[in-house]
Amino acid sequence: MKHLNKVISIVLATGMACSCANVLEQTPTNQVTDAQLWQDEYMLESHLAELYAMSVFMVGDAVALYGQSPLNVDFGISDNPGAWAVHMGVSAQGEGPVHMVTVADEAKYSERGAQTSYTDVKFNGLQTDTYTMRWWSNGYYLNRQLNHFIEAIESSPLSTATVRKAEARFLRAFNYFAMVKRYGGVPLILKETPINASEEEIYPARNSEKECYDFIINECLEIADILPANPDVARASRWAALALASRAALYAGSIAQFGTVQLDGLLGFDPADANVYYKKAADACERIMNESGHGLYKGSLGKKDFKGYVTNLEDVFLKKGNTEVLMAKHHRGTMGDTPTTADLWSWDICMAPKPNAWSVGQYAEPYYDFIEHFGYRDGRSGVIPHDELTGKTWTMNELLGERDPRLSAWVWTNGYHWDGAVGSPWGADTVSMYRGIRLEGSADPAKTYYDITAAGEVYKDGDLRLTCYGDQIKEIAMSALYHTGFGVAKNLEPGSEVMNWFLCSTTDYVIFRYAEVLLNYAEACFELGRTGDALDAIREIRERAGMSEPKAITREDIRNERLCELCFENHRYWDLRRWRVAADVLSKPHIGISYILDWESYKASLDENGNRTKQPKFWIEIQDHIDSGSKDPTFPEKNYYFPLGRQTTAVNPNLRENPGY
Repeated sequence: MKHLNKVISIVLATGMACSCANVLEQTPTNQVTDAQLWQDEYMLESHLAELYAMSVFMVGDAVALYGQSPLNVDFGISDNPGAWAVHMGVSAQGEGPVHMVTVADEAKYSERGAQTSYTDVKFNGLQTDTYTMRWWSNGYYLNRQLNHFIEAIESSPLSTATVRKAEARFLRAFNYFAMVKRYGGVPLILKETPINASEEEIYPARNSEKECYDFIINECLEIADILPANPDVARASRWAALALASRAALYAGSIAQFGTVQLDGLLGFDPADANVYYKKAADACERIMNESGHGLYKGSLGKKDFKGYVTNLEDVFLKKGNTEVLMAKHHRGTMGDTPTTADLWSWDICMAPKPNAWSVGQYAEPYYDFIEHFGYRDGRSGVIPHDELTGKTWTMNELLGERDPRLSAWVWTNGYHWDGAVGSPWGADTVSMYRGIRLEGSADPAKTYYDITAAGEVYKDGDLRLTCYGDQIKEIAMSALYHTGFGVAKNLEPGSEVMNWFLCSTTDYVIFRYAEVLLNYAEACFELGRTGDALDAIREIRERAGMSEPKAITREDIRNERLCELCFENHRYWDLRRWRVAADVLSKPHIGISYILDWESYKASLDENGNRTKQPKFWIEIQDHIDSGSKDPTFPEKNYYFPLGRQTTAVNPNLRENPGY
């Protein structure tokens, strides 16, 4: 009995000790431990979704998340990083994707944006401590999260772990691409740095630009066959990985061909490497072209007339998940279930014509000299001699109707259909952009239109009355500002919510599409001397756009085709930099145009009941130096590489600053 009692006492004592230990070591019910996360499919997916959401650079090279986020440390434009206006101005959900359209030679920033702009960089270039477009601290914050994910998921027993790890590796490669295209060589940190790391690990030196590009390309090629071929396009796939490989290899080939080696090899490539990278770009494209089943979207191309081509080109960006899209960021706006912040973006309210909440919109105004790149369908140049442009009247169909249908699909201007627009002299639901009325019989061109001097002025001719300016131009004219005459229509959705607030757009942001693959392939093949393959790819793109078939191809042809096809998709600025022509192309003044309504033509376009029976005509006036009356854009040579900045180099003494800063 004494022996039994002793055993019971030991058991009870042990049990009490265990109970105490259990109390002290219980898993918190309001937290998820790292060990739990990798065992649970839902939690792992949620964590990976957060990493996708933090990869904001994939949406127009935005540099922040809207709202509070540990990611928002890099934009440096406010002393209050929690301010909603700051986050809205540079976030992937707010105005962030708009600004890359305006920093190159595609468009002018309209000065109507509420939060921020890139005009200082456009006029003055990046300086030592400029934070505009910066992706450094954010990049390394995200990189640390991705490294942890990639290492920790090795312990996961889930069947999806291998693919999810490959997705994280894709995000890490894309993250490094966002950095290397800005800074050249950056420290490649591919393992999570422990708290007790050595000083060498805590303060890493920069890897060379070549090492960074090689990592990105090789990583994408390695994970391509791990990733699935046909997931939701919002996730990394085999084709997205190959598309990133082709893009990165094309950049590397261009820099090797046109750039120079600097900082003892830290920046630049051996020129002999150019063809090596061009071949890698072409090979990755060929796999997509031959194996993916993707192709150029033609699903809305019924009758092959001008209108049919325009509608089909619009639908490339409106039809979700169409055959052309390799990867996209989904946006749900206010439709359906309550979305997360990451589901939102503000493209429509930023880019659409009026009507618009607070009368905003039109943030990016494409230049007329940009419009001139869009040639005529029969192959003629899109450049009209300026004396001819201003020396006669035009209908909008005469001015634009025979040009590249991509222009009518992706740019809005005078006469463009937009629901709710106050369209006089066109009629309802039509964009009206004339800035004056030219009367008959004046010998002095400077006095042939009715000058706009005050709000609400109306020109009267008997019973016929008309405001002296189109609805889209009123506030601009009243502020003595000038409009280029054009707006961005790509990604605009008819009937979109623009009268409520920001964050309501529902179109997807296309990250990779098949047309870019063809253009990457054409450029790589041309530089490799395979002009026949390059010409075939360009023909395919032009045929889908309803353009004439070229008989031969040049480097400038390919670059112009890239401009027309990929306009407003965050390619132009980076293309000009990698070709090393930005210092020339982006250091020039730009022009816009004003439409002046021809009064006699307008009267003749109306029947006895005041209904319009034909198009009125317009005079064209050219507005020189449209960005600023006193200063034109400039791109300093040193901006081919962004500055790391004194705050960065002061923290890590092993980092060498880029030349010129």
